[in-house]
Amino acid sequence: MMQARTKQILALITAAVVVAAAGLAGVVAYLVGNAEERLPTITAFAKQETATVEPGFCDPMLRCAGLEVIELHVPEGYPLQLSLPEEVANSDWRLSVQIGIRETGQVFEGYHDYKPGEAYAVTVPGAEGEQLIGAIIQLPAQGGLAPVWAIQTVPLPGGGVVVPAS
Repeated sequence: MMQARTKQILALITAAVVVAAAGLAGVVAYLVGNAEERLPTITAFAKQETATVEPGFCDPMLRCAGLEVIELHVPEGYPLQLSLPEEVANSDWRLSVQIGIRETGQVFEGYHDYKPGEAYAVTVPGAEGEQLIGAIIQLPAQGGLAPVWAIQTVPLPGGGVVVPAS
């Protein structure tokens, strides 16, 4: 049988453990609640090659932080396929592309705005004599910065790279 003093000490130790556990749980909940939300990756496919594209952030002057432009080999005339996670596809987003014409050296830029849920995958078509130069996916800006995923396409060996006319 335990003495009264031993019971009191055990009760105090138990109370201290419960308070410490509750405090730790509170700190963890606070840190998780204030953790920066991580944006998902986008998957790009072109002629048997796959790349995972991480997001970065850009301001309206195109100054970017944490943006890593991914290089993916897309031969002249081949399409680029993009697979979008729900977090991107279920919001407003824009796809911008640059296409070069080998014969003339001209570069054309274009974009398409998508509404939430409109597309979870897109294909940028390719045509003979055309080289996809790059593709950018962008969400609306929040606090002056827009989430951006960037892909620089590079033709496979034997293909030419279109250089814009000076």
